[in-house]
Amino acid sequence: MIVMAMIERIIYDAKWRLLRPQALAAWGRVMANEHKPVEQLWAEQERAKRELVEFAVKNIKFYREKYGEAGFEPGDMAQEGWFEKLPVVTKRDLREKFGDLVNPELKARMKISTTGGSTGEPTKVGYDGAIPEEIYSWRLQRWFGVEPWDDHAYVWRDTRSSRLAKFKNALMWWPTRHLKMDATFITEAGMREFLAKYNRLKPAMLQGYVGAVTQLAQFVVDQGIKVHAPKFVWTTSAPLPEAQRRLIVRAFNAPVCDQYGSCEIRWIAQQCPECGGLHVNTEHVNIEFADENNRPVPQGEYGKTLLTNLEDRVFPLIRYENGDRGRWLKTTCPCGRTLPIIDSVKGRESESFTLPSGKTINGEFLTTIFDGAPELVKGFRVVQHKDRSITVEYVPVAGDDSEVERLVKEFGGKLGGEVAVRAKPVATIAHDRGKLRFVVRER
Repeated sequence: MIVMAMIERIIYDAKWRLLRPQALAAWGRVMANEHKPVEQLWAEQERAKRELVEFAVKNIKFYREKYGEAGFEPGDMAQEGWFEKLPVVTKRDLREKFGDLVNPELKARMKISTTGGSTGEPTKVGYDGAIPEEIYSWRLQRWFGVEPWDDHAYVWRDTRSSRLAKFKNALMWWPTRHLKMDATFITEAGMREFLAKYNRLKPAMLQGYVGAVTQLAQFVVDQGIKVHAPKFVWTTSAPLPEAQRRLIVRAFNAPVCDQYGSCEIRWIAQQCPECGGLHVNTEHVNIEFADENNRPVPQGEYGKTLLTNLEDRVFPLIRYENGDRGRWLKTTCPCGRTLPIIDSVKGRESESFTLPSGKTINGEFLTTIFDGAPELVKGFRVVQHKDRSITVEYVPVAGDDSEVERLVKEFGGKLGGEVAVRAKPVATIAHDRGKLRFVVRER
């Protein structure tokens, strides 16, 4: 076993030195950043923002025109708070001005992804395929004692449709083995087959969408299946309420890591084993939490999320409003890493509810109904119907549901009695191709 691990490491290292030498160079830089003084990290981010904006004004038509209309000139960067005065980029901008956001000189490096399908507004976005983003995955795995050349298991959508694409991916990772279950359509037979292969492989890590991993964990618990305990389970794509975390820990007997990313900027922040918050990849992304006027909210308060990809020169996103809500934490992580920390994303702005009085109930509140008593439910979601009434769907545990009813009634009371609120037990919580939507507004 030890000899095989050494061979895998040597082969993996050799392939990366040959095919992705820039990744190994960048890897050393990001690992050196983990314990830098936080003031130095912020200073390096400030320099990166200045360089990016100067580049965008010179090379990207969209920013040249948008900043010109706003009266911004490069000389304004000498002013305090200059960055927060820049106009934001919206999903509408992506849809209507996509071509103007592309750097014509580097267009050949651009790859495409699609975002926002779950909100009914799918949006195309470009990104620089030459950026060695795998280094942020390596950083996260190393925190949990997992190496890139270790065997991994995945529960997510397989976007490689052709046999050739799958073969190339397998060849790139060989001799490391990657076991995958497609999260698009999950069946009992499929889960049994996956778990049998999983137990034979004994992977160091299980990664997947929150919804799909939760469904797999529930199946493991319900069927009493004994499974190999990985070093950690890595979830992404949706908020991770405490009830789901406990279920996954129970099923796989392993710590759970909540990682925050999006289709637009995939590597934003992630938890370490201390779970003291999500450490931001400051080399890659700048995060702002802002009010409705796009000005910073006080530390510890929730605001809409504005993201800037500091490395991308092919399809730069500067102060991009992605629809999420979050906040900076006032505390530091017990792990001792100086990378700043944010709270787990609690909900999406597009999934907030509006009451008849015009008040908005944000997603970060709606996803915390059972945080104080996660043992009461196996899973839940909050649905606002077209008549504005609200149903809290939940998967019950065996026993009396009166406490669930009480918590839902208490939640309704916080809404001032403006709308009818009811609890509804269900057998399962539906997911959208592996991604859980904890807050759903019918249209």
